[in-house]
Amino acid sequence: MREPHAAVVYLFRRRPEGVGYAVLQRADDGNWQGVSGGVETGETPADAARRETREETGLGATAPLYRLDMTSGVEKIWFAAAAGWPADLYIVVKHFFGMHVTAEPGEVVLSAEHRAMRWLENDAACQALRYDDDRTALWELHARLAAADVPAPEHRAGL
Repeated sequence: MREPHAAVVYLFRRRPEGVGYAVLQRADDGNWQGVSGGVETGETPADAARRETREETGLGATAPLYRLDMTSGVEKIWFAAAAGWPADLYIVVKHFFGMHVTAEPGEVVLSAEHRAMRWLENDAACQALRYDDDRTALWELHARLAAADVPAPEHRAGL
């Protein structure tokens, strides 16, 4: 069952020319975003972040996952599962993460939720994103990487 939480993940790769961030174009509305999806019953937001990354890109099975300070919310009316949530719940919390996929084997395989993906430098990635909270989360990740100040990686489920 879908819980009233969402996980958003910004994949990044270190390249000779600098850090590249993955932005994915949604198939339904054409907006660009990070990996995004719901938290299922029994999952932590970090578990959901890793699962959604695997489902939407084929990456992330063993990649380091970093919880960002950024959180935000979205109105519950946008979720089909909202009918089963408490009446006094109005906002679904969005938890943001960065995932270092430089060493991930294999190529990106997009799910049907997305029609394209691009690896972009920070400024171009921020310009592609529609929502302010996504840009803020990406700013945080980029600033942390530049300062060599990423948090300790989240533990993988089952470890």
